[in-house]
Amino acid sequence: MAGGVISSAGFVLSLWATSLFHLYITVGFLTGFGYSLSLITTMATIGRYFTTHRLRANSFAAIGASFVSFAFPPLFQYLMDEYTWRGALVLIGGIVLHIAGFGALVRPILLKGDVTTNKTPGEVQESSAQSSRLSDNNTSLTLTTEKHSLTKVVLDKIGSVIDIRLLTEPRFLLFCVAVFLFGFGRFVPNIYIVPRARAFGVEEYPSAFLLSILAIGDIVGRASVGLLPEWPRFRRADQYALNTFLMGFITLFAPLAKTYVTMAVYSACYGLLMGGCVPLLYSAIAEIGGANRMSSALGIIMFLRGIGNLAGPPFSGWLRDITGSFDATLLEGGGCLVLAGLLPFVLHLRVFQPASTDDKVGEHESDGTRLSLLVAEREESNTASTHNHETSVVIRETAV
Repeated sequence: MAGGVISSAGFVLSLWATSLFHLYITVGFLTGFGYSLSLITTMATIGRYFTTHRLRANSFAAIGASFVSFAFPPLFQYLMDEYTWRGALVLIGGIVLHIAGFGALVRPILLKGDVTTNKTPGEVQESSAQSSRLSDNNTSLTLTTEKHSLTKVVLDKIGSVIDIRLLTEPRFLLFCVAVFLFGFGRFVPNIYIVPRARAFGVEEYPSAFLLSILAIGDIVGRASVGLLPEWPRFRRADQYALNTFLMGFITLFAPLAKTYVTMAVYSACYGLLMGGCVPLLYSAIAEIGGANRMSSALGIIMFLRGIGNLAGPPFSGWLRDITGSFDATLLEGGGCLVLAGLLPFVLHLRVFQPASTDDKVGEHESDGTRLSLLVAEREESNTASTHNHETSVVIRETAV
């Protein structure tokens, strides 16, 4: 009898543990999902709003993440000491909830690439009506079609949210491969710089301070990269490529750092370059994919970079286990970064040049272009309303 009670209690405890684990996974998934939505929409909005000083805007936006990463651990520890972990989570949730309020202040904006037709308002309305009728007919037909038609409907729905035509452009696909390699190797130094220092006999606190040096360099890099000028033959995508290449180049020589001073120098240089890569990447995405397709391009590229971030550390850990050396992981990460920095330069080849640049909005586009588009749209609307008013007056006079 006692054994049965003990086994039942063990079963209940294991069930509770499994339930709590699933709850933790669910909360973590929702948190990460919400973070990705807010990050992608924020950076996409910045890419559309700022066409003249896009890199500087991305620099100011990205620097906040570094400050929060630097200040959050002591803040959260203080909140737990004062209000327990439950109260701390509630307060942190309230702080994060402010994102919704600030996001509500952002309004849509019209870019040159968004204007794809020169039809009159009547033609546009007629075309919209025809498209609506065709859409209704297609919807009714899909109810009786086979599995391939359902797949087409799903692809059409996805295409209405994400511009999947980007996946057919070799220029964009090559840049996606480069960003994946960047994500695969970027976190290797962050993970192994401290245990490698401990393996060389450095004390615990000085070893941990190497990460602080790297974080400080990251903040400086994000803040200073906005001062970089842009040249016609060396644009933001090229600057991002050079920055990534330098990250990999110094990482390939990181195994030579065997004293604390040389490790600190490497941490500062790597953090400086890694901080500069973040704003440059967002600006490069706007150049490669086009500002009017910024949301789709950013979503696809961040998805691939996330896969690289997820797959890179386990692979480097496996490499560390089979070689027994931290230097092998640094060489692997440095090699990925060097290759990720070289691939974007291939985009200068003629085969990767875009056929049309009508939807590409660079940083040198003046704000007057956007203003003229809005004015033209308003004048077109006013003209249409005036024409409708005159037509109604003529109808009334004819009736009289």
